[in-house]
Amino acid sequence: MAADASTADQIAQCVIDSYRALPKRGKPTSKGPGKEEWTVLAGFVIEDTCPAASERFKCVALGTGLKCLHSEQLRPFGDTVHDSHAEIIARRALVVYLMNQLQQSMATIPCQNPGTFDLQPDSTKYLFGGEGQLLLHLYTSQCPCGDATVESLKTAEDDDSSDSNEQPQLKRRRINDGVIRGHQDFGSLGTLRLKPGRADSIPTLSMSCSDKIARWNAVGVQGSLLAKLIDPIYLSSIVVGDLFNWQSIDRAINQRVANALLGKQLPDGYRANRCTIEQTAVVFERSQTAMKDTIAPKDDVVTADASIYWYSGATSSVALVNGQRQGAKIRRGECQTRKLWPDVCKLALFNKYRELFPPSQEVSTYRQEKDRATEYQAVKACLLESQEFGSWVQCPKEYESFDGTSSFGKRHTKTHSLCKRCGNRAFHNQKKTCASCGYPAAKIRSFNWAVKAKRRKTTGTGRMRYLKTVNVRFKNGFREGVRKAATPAAKTN
Repeated sequence: MAADASTADQIAQCVIDSYRALPKRGKPTSKGPGKEEWTVLAGFVIEDTCPAASERFKCVALGTGLKCLHSEQLRPFGDTVHDSHAEIIARRALVVYLMNQLQQSMATIPCQNPGTFDLQPDSTKYLFGGEGQLLLHLYTSQCPCGDATVESLKTAEDDDSSDSNEQPQLKRRRINDGVIRGHQDFGSLGTLRLKPGRADSIPTLSMSCSDKIARWNAVGVQGSLLAKLIDPIYLSSIVVGDLFNWQSIDRAINQRVANALLGKQLPDGYRANRCTIEQTAVVFERSQTAMKDTIAPKDDVVTADASIYWYSGATSSVALVNGQRQGAKIRRGECQTRKLWPDVCKLALFNKYRELFPPSQEVSTYRQEKDRATEYQAVKACLLESQEFGSWVQCPKEYESFDGTSSFGKRHTKTHSLCKRCGNRAFHNQKKTCASCGYPAAKIRSFNWAVKAKRRKTTGTGRMRYLKTVNVRFKNGFREGVRKAATPAAKTN
């Protein structure tokens, strides 16, 4: 179904309205005088084509962000998000939403969107949207990074170079052959690119958003875990805001996949999808273009540090900084506690998948469970064997070898507790002996060389609950059972 201009604007407005309804936490703000943050917004919208539907468009997942972790920031526990670009964050939020809807369908509980998943006859897989009743659209406020934007950025670079005679030359770090780092070599079209970054910075292992969206056109947006339970879900259209260039986007997202899978025999349900590409006139107020038009000429716009994600059914949006929940403190070499996991990280998704598909007695890792989606992996292999996607940089195995259980960290870290006799935290819990006073030995532990220790424990340093009354009792002959004589009242004149 082709999306006309009015439909594209409705999709964009639906995502922007959902974004505006979220709390301020994690959204771009002012960084001080003359500096305003900007970001990219992306969201997935489900369109109900049924004429009797009460709501035609519904935003089910969205995300913002412009950052990603470089290769030295990656963690092997799966508890952080490696790629926080808006399109990728939104897609991970969509997977959480699909898992929730699938869980309700499997439990025969009415879904928020009736008919989201229907069990196919004579099959163990669920079908999204029934017989084509529901369509999935992707909105992004700026053209996806990578091959889809190279021509637009090359034009901007040419304009900047004409204004300045000299450009600073930075030492470039090497990466894999056949893969170009983000904002480099704009003359190469149809090539794979890593996420943008400064030429002298540490390279990332995250492919560009254009490359990842193109892969969704082959394997679907549901991911490898859900591919065992549902048929592939493909995008119906992509609605783009700034830096729109139809030829570049179509080449990067549609044509490359069609050429890569041409003549390949794919499993049932899989295909080289071709989504409609449309531009919207609806402006996202925190986009780079909109911010430059609203601020003073002397002011500057900077990229937002935080990213947020939200999905339908969530109590609130979640802000991420450096791939982890905003404000969370990560200990080096330890997995985060479960309450600090972002819902969209690999570890959280793996545990949620385990609720849908309980594992057998054999415990498998995240990578092993992904490899068991044989049809999905077969299509992915066909794509990566092609000339167009042969240089794809895959995530190293050591970052996907976790088994879905969180590390509980160190336990029994307290070796000493309070002593019953001296009150110091010196009682060894295993030896059952106080290092300060020697309890339970009757003799108080002391040494002649411990002069300072004696001064700390000598008479007069404590409460003296007994000795403070001895002088008075000695004066009275240590009498007992005798009441104190009443003091006569003073005479008044």
